[in-house]
Amino acid sequence: AQAVLPQVGRVCCCSKCGSRTAVSCPVEVAEASRMSVGQEFWIVATGCSKEAGASADKDAFYKALSSHPALGAASRSRTTVEAPWKFEVPDGDRSLIFGSFDNLIRLTDDLQKADSQVDSILHRLERQYIEIEPKAEFRVKSQRQDRAFLDYVRTWQWDEAKYPKTRSILDNLTLLMSVVNKLDEEARSKTAQYSDWKTQRGNLAKKDGATLAARDLVDVLMPDIVKMNGNPDDDFIYTEHLTTVCVIVPRGGDKEFLSSYETMQENVVPMSARKFQGLDDKEGNSLWRVVMFRSAAEGFKKQCRDRRYIARDFEYSEDGYKRLKSQREQVEEQVKRQHEHVKGLYQAAWSDAMVAWMHIKAMRVFVESVLRFGMPPRFASFVLAPKPNSTTAVRKALAEVLGKGDHANPFGGDSKGADAQDDDEYFPYVSLSFTPFNVQRS
Repeated sequence: AQAVLPQVGRVCCCSKCGSRTAVSCPVEVAEASRMSVGQEFWIVATGCSKEAGASADKDAFYKALSSHPALGAASRSRTTVEAPWKFEVPDGDRSLIFGSFDNLIRLTDDLQKADSQVDSILHRLERQYIEIEPKAEFRVKSQRQDRAFLDYVRTWQWDEAKYPKTRSILDNLTLLMSVVNKLDEEARSKTAQYSDWKTQRGNLAKKDGATLAARDLVDVLMPDIVKMNGNPDDDFIYTEHLTTVCVIVPRGGDKEFLSSYETMQENVVPMSARKFQGLDDKEGNSLWRVVMFRSAAEGFKKQCRDRRYIARDFEYSEDGYKRLKSQREQVEEQVKRQHEHVKGLYQAAWSDAMVAWMHIKAMRVFVESVLRFGMPPRFASFVLAPKPNSTTAVRKALAEVLGKGDHANPFGGDSKGADAQDDDEYFPYVSLSFTPFNVQRS
């Protein structure tokens, strides 16, 4: 007797790999990973018999599309088209609700505007997600399943829990757009917070490659370099009357500085100039300290500027260094935490926006099909991805197959693509297009 395979997940029995493994088709998974940025998808629909047995018409159309030389398995070997796959828009007894036909006409414009708005939001989320995480993986989480985009499209079903068919198309659309706009606002807000933390990190970061004039001396004169033992030989002397000034001396200027610093201002402690060894920067500038009375500090700094020395406003503090180090660690931890949070937010927001977008496409297919093919709503819809330079052949094949559908046109619909402009081509079927990914990765 033939063994019965366990039914775990979706069983693959497609013509691509010839296997019956209880997982997604390995060929399909490989194809999903190779899907190119800018790949356009088409959703097409044609009218079916108004009788109750319209499912037979749908199966016949699908079989005809799949077996057509320009659309079926033979064409895939020539890489002209991906698909077709069924796109199960609710129709017949389980169709969507729209109210009057005046509502249907208004929905045409409302859905097109919503489509464009979600398109913009979705691709902004895509771009920002990739900016935050260059290795971003885009997966669609819907109806308790986590799938790659192509697998989601291939197995797309109307989400009754999110958008119940007992609710009108307009009400579902209003709810959908409210959710998508909130996702967009939250993504913008969290991204701004993340950017603020990164700015703080940048402001606090060490400037290791900079010159002494540009670096924060806290990062140069660290506790392991500075000698502070509480005696007169300390590198920094701070008392009620004495202070220590740091001076950056240009390359080759040591002798001149040593011969002049004591007379640059009254009340400078003689022989107090000391060079910090091993701290010269890449341009040869050296760092010195000079001890003086506090009353002489400002005048000494002015004299340094006049002689093209750089007197830095700096007061050494080991506790201050420890506080800065701790602050840097806290900010770095916040940046990492915010990065993970924002990355997860963008993944979820992109997924939810994609689900919303596909439902808008389904609503548009329904509305366009009712306007074109009449009531009751019975039509067959499919999704495919034409390869570059093959659109003419694919359009011709679609017209040959779908042009045989019921094209009664009682409500003013025409045979122009729903996304078409005034000068675009007319098709004997409903046609929508979308591009899920358009951001190139570096």
